[in-house]
Amino acid sequence: MLKSSQKNGQGSVMQCAEDAGKIRRLEQEKQNLAKQNEIQQKALVHLERKLARFEEVKEQRDWLLDEMTKKIGELGRFQSELFRSERLSAIGEISARIAHDMRNPLAIIKNTVELLKIKHSAKIPPELLDLFATIDGASSRLVFQLDDVLNFVRSSPLSCEECSLLETLDSALEKTIIPDEVKIVRPANDVHLVCDGEKIEAVFTNLIMNAIQAMENRGTVVISFEDCGDAVTFSVEDSGPGIPQDRMEKIFEPLYTTKSRGTGLGLPAVKTIVARHLGSISVSNGPTVFSVSLPKI
Repeated sequence: MLKSSQKNGQGSVMQCAEDAGKIRRLEQEKQNLAKQNEIQQKALVHLERKLARFEEVKEQRDWLLDEMTKKIGELGRFQSELFRSERLSAIGEISARIAHDMRNPLAIIKNTVELLKIKHSAKIPPELLDLFATIDGASSRLVFQLDDVLNFVRSSPLSCEECSLLETLDSALEKTIIPDEVKIVRPANDVHLVCDGEKIEAVFTNLIMNAIQAMENRGTVVISFEDCGDAVTFSVEDSGPGIPQDRMEKIFEPLYTTKSRGTGLGLPAVKTIVARHLGSISVSNGPTVFSVSLPKI
């Protein structure tokens, strides 16, 4: 009986030792797993940081690509503008010489026709007077187109002095051929500003002729002045059909014209003159109105 009890006691001790060994092994495995988990967590955090950095680099790359594309586009536009500017400069130099050489003979033709009508008006038959009117009209159109060219290419310095805008307008109207079926409505008020009167007169002439041509020589042109304190605004409104929307952005481009007899330089010359006076010009439809704003000083 005693021997049996001793055997049972020894078996219990051995079982406890085995259980303790299993517990130690499990604890060790648990520690190993915890270390592996910690290592994996650190690796995962490191990987997430790398991914975040990769996203940042990707965003920077995309931004750089966008900027590079924009710069390439800007460079292309700059090269096109430079080429166009050089081309226009060459054309302008030649055109100015031709325009200057043609203007004097045209003036002689117009003056000669006027002298013939004055001196021999009683002897000239009606059909010949009609021919004289045709010559005078054609000469005036050519002079106007030559003035377009000269106003665009000339870069003479501004000669500014205080001017009456109404007197400048009247001077422009006196030199402009107004068709019988066109009515010009002048402003009732007058405004004064410091400007180059001759060049602002050219602005009026171009805008009025542009309005007359847009109405096909039939309609009403309304001119108005507004004193805005530090600036003066004048507008030229016509009763024509308006400007097609797809052409609105092109009308101030040199050599762009929709008229069979136009030079495409009238409105660009107007824009250049206004810009040199530190002013601005805009156009709107329904009805067509060209508005010019100029600083008083």
